[in-house]
Amino acid sequence: MFDSRSPSRDLLSTVLVAFGLILLLAGGALMSPDLIPHASTVVTLPPPLPSEPSVAPQATPSPSATPVPPALLPSFKSDEDRPAGDPSSDAPDLLPTPTPAPEGFPPTRIVIPSIGLDAPVVTTTWEVVNVGGVQQAIWKVPPMRAAGWHQGSAPLGVPGNTVLNGHNTTHGEVFRDLYRVQPGDLIFLYSDDRIFTYAVDEVLILPEAGQPLEVRQANARYIQPTEDERVTLVTCHPYGSLRYRLIVIARPVEALPQGAK
Repeated sequence: MFDSRSPSRDLLSTVLVAFGLILLLAGGALMSPDLIPHASTVVTLPPPLPSEPSVAPQATPSPSATPVPPALLPSFKSDEDRPAGDPSSDAPDLLPTPTPAPEGFPPTRIVIPSIGLDAPVVTTTWEVVNVGGVQQAIWKVPPMRAAGWHQGSAPLGVPGNTVLNGHNTTHGEVFRDLYRVQPGDLIFLYSDDRIFTYAVDEVLILPEAGQPLEVRQANARYIQPTEDERVTLVTCHPYGSLRYRLIVIARPVEALPQGAK
């Protein structure tokens, strides 16, 4: 039987078949796992379980290192000191942080002859309490018959404001009769065997309990640091009440008046 296909067509078919086999082999090689580029894998993870929020630990403030806003007048009464039915609350202290001059002398005793006062002076610090959800600092008052020298206020013998607080109703009532002092009365403050003499310059009775914040902040300026040398005594008034702040300001005298004791 005569084959009508020409040799050239047979050759072309052979070439095409061979080329197809080459392509097939090449494609299989490209699909090899070793030759496939690795793609980034995206995995959807389930949401994390709810947990308690992380709370940074609160640093404990120190009177010498913690910056604080200007001071309000200190609290001079504990809860047990409040008269029954008195709705007032003490103003919290936001404390100043002056550094006492190294050449000053810490007070250790106070004597006011005109009211028969002779009592020790102890250093008093402040504590941080939660007031309405806000951390605030409040001055402590000695729980004894002693005046409390505000740590960080000026020592004796150097420019600045030496601030002393004290109870007038309980814990020895050290400042019970402080309201009786008059301008010109002498105050003697001791630092061990050293004596510093001051004369009363002002006696102030300021509304405190139940007053707006701006009123209490205005009262607070009397316990702030000053450029001049002075002593500021602070207590509550009248006896058994928190209604007012009694503030006595005294300034140093160079020499005792004639006949003074």
